[in-house]
Amino acid sequence: MDYDVIVVGGGITGAGILRDCALRGLKALLVERASPGNATTAASTHLIHGGLRYLLYDRLTTHATAWDAGHIAAIAGPLLRRLPILWPLYREHGHGPETVETLLEVYDDFQAMKGGLPHLRLGAAETLRLVPALRPDGLLGAVSFDEWWVDPVALVERNLEAARACGAVVRTHTRVTGLIVEDGAVRGVRCSAQDGKLSEARAGVVINAAGPWAAEVSRMGSVEVPLILRRGTHLVYDRRLVETALILEAADRERIVFVIPFENGGPGAAVPEGASVSPLAGRGGTLIGPTDVKQAGGPDTTAPDDAEVRYLLDSVRRWLPNVSLEGHRSMAGARPLLDQGGGEKLLSREFEICDHAAAGVAGFLTVAGGKMSDFRLMAKEAVDAACAKLGNQEPCLTHRQTLDGRPIPVRPPVPGPSRPLAKFLRRHPRLREGYAYAHLAVAFLKHLLRLAVSGKQEVTADDFRRHYSLKP
Repeated sequence: MDYDVIVVGGGITGAGILRDCALRGLKALLVERASPGNATTAASTHLIHGGLRYLLYDRLTTHATAWDAGHIAAIAGPLLRRLPILWPLYREHGHGPETVETLLEVYDDFQAMKGGLPHLRLGAAETLRLVPALRPDGLLGAVSFDEWWVDPVALVERNLEAARACGAVVRTHTRVTGLIVEDGAVRGVRCSAQDGKLSEARAGVVINAAGPWAAEVSRMGSVEVPLILRRGTHLVYDRRLVETALILEAADRERIVFVIPFENGGPGAAVPEGASVSPLAGRGGTLIGPTDVKQAGGPDTTAPDDAEVRYLLDSVRRWLPNVSLEGHRSMAGARPLLDQGGGEKLLSREFEICDHAAAGVAGFLTVAGGKMSDFRLMAKEAVDAACAKLGNQEPCLTHRQTLDGRPIPVRPPVPGPSRPLAKFLRRHPRLREGYAYAHLAVAFLKHLLRLAVSGKQEVTADDFRRHYSLKP
């Protein structure tokens, strides 16, 4: 056997899996069809977030995401930058200001897990002091929260560096053309390098972490995974449209759109010589998006369409009417989401480790679903499953040392989400939504009671800057 584990896919999920394998002493190989992190990972919103919007229909995914985002912040701290985000509140919004602040109050309970700060509320005048370009007509004020901004390709590269330092092997620009299947088990992969050279590699376990290509890889082993592809498109400007990040109600009044100014040479922009880089690295500008539409073709055909671009422009123009939106380019990525039924809104942002032994194909695992903000947890569960097959009893260490190998002090235990409850609710999307609504309803009543007793707790623009340690 050449390796203990072969990982197919070099996005953030595959990179996290390779590092986990290496830290447990497993002999591991990663095979990536292009440059590491250059597809779905690079086309993300560049945030390690806690899953604020999932609170509306999938509370446990928010819990899991925030919990793992805290671990990611601990292991990748130098790559991250705190990003305060302002949510302007308008009279014509679909959700009133008290509903939105209730959502942020609930999110505060999860923010501590990821090193986030409590939310703030501002009046209309102070909101305009922070973002003068906002439309003043109908503005009621704003609430704020924070997430972590990261160069996602640098995050992939750092995970791969850490894995290589522990003996792992990475092959880039190498396509997996087939699986070696013998006696009802996957025994390895067949590969074709960029120069046309063909090769084989054998392993005790093959982990399919190919993201939007996961279904294609699983079919090489004659198994199916329940994935739906959604496309996320962003507009990228080479100038800062605003100085404070915003979250805006989208043109369809059902989704939200981020407007994120970023700095030239931001965190993680410096990557190893010859490495791939984020589409945003090395320049300052603004990121707007994402959309969320069905990807009709396969992941190789992912490209933004005119309707998505208009949707994003209309969404921003409504609230920033005097900001010039000319001179943008666009980027798009395919997101693989778990399909458990229940309609588009209820598509799970959770992940699942599919053990294909249940379908009669041993030695083969697929990571389905998930997102960058919980990549470490996905990797842990995938490698746990692989270790169970290999008889390896080494524990996961990815949360105990930084990406550059420094030990992380023991942190007070933070309870993770209930996996049995999450799995049950994943199978029942309507119950999952009802569970989320029930928690929000109780929180809303508490919010109204506090409002009646204490009134609105609004702060100034200067308070906002001090809270997030921003320069005046």
